[in-house]
Amino acid sequence: MPDPSDDGRSNPLHWAWRTASRRLEALLPGDFVSRWLTVSEAEVAEILEAVRQQLPTTEALLVGKPQAGKSSIVRGLTGVSADIVGQGFRPHTQNTSRYAFPSEDLPLLIFTDTVGLGDVSQETSTIVDELTEDLEENGDRARILILTVKATDFATDFLVQVATQFRQRYPQIPCLLAITCLHETYPNLENHPPYPPEIPELERAVANHLQTFEGVCDRHI
Repeated sequence: MPDPSDDGRSNPLHWAWRTASRRLEALLPGDFVSRWLTVSEAEVAEILEAVRQQLPTTEALLVGKPQAGKSSIVRGLTGVSADIVGQGFRPHTQNTSRYAFPSEDLPLLIFTDTVGLGDVSQETSTIVDELTEDLEENGDRARILILTVKATDFATDFLVQVATQFRQRYPQIPCLLAITCLHETYPNLENHPPYPPEIPELERAVANHLQTFEGVCDRHI
């Protein structure tokens, strides 16, 4: 059971979402739900546009190999199930797919996932060009680049290339290095250590990634 005295600030992401939810409720008319089935499409569009103006969209650009934990990051930020996340992503360009949360009509968060990274048939410059074109089309949107790499994966040269080219074009967009799948270094998967785990293999892996992406990413988690 959740602690009713907890205002959510112990979990910044949860607190931010609760705050956004309260603001959304305050913006909607009091009888909005009861009127939803009777209002015209034009009225609905007008209300949603007013809400979007008050709650602008933030886009998270997820750059990483398949199975690197990108979907887990989306689940952690939104609180939705794996099935919903998996079904929510829609093709966007040749090398990207997109998931709007909580809905396409009212996207408070948009997750843009790079598809096929690590495929030798995909040119790094092509992926960067697609991301750049999308950024130019929606230049007023707040964005963050989340570079996702598994703790045990050291074949990351092309990720460095993508991130470097991207940061050269858009130095104002912050870049977060997310080191994932830490459990693959745990000696006993059934007994996870406290976080952050003090495991020599993991500490060496993290240090290696921090050195590899030094000067490319602003922060890491």
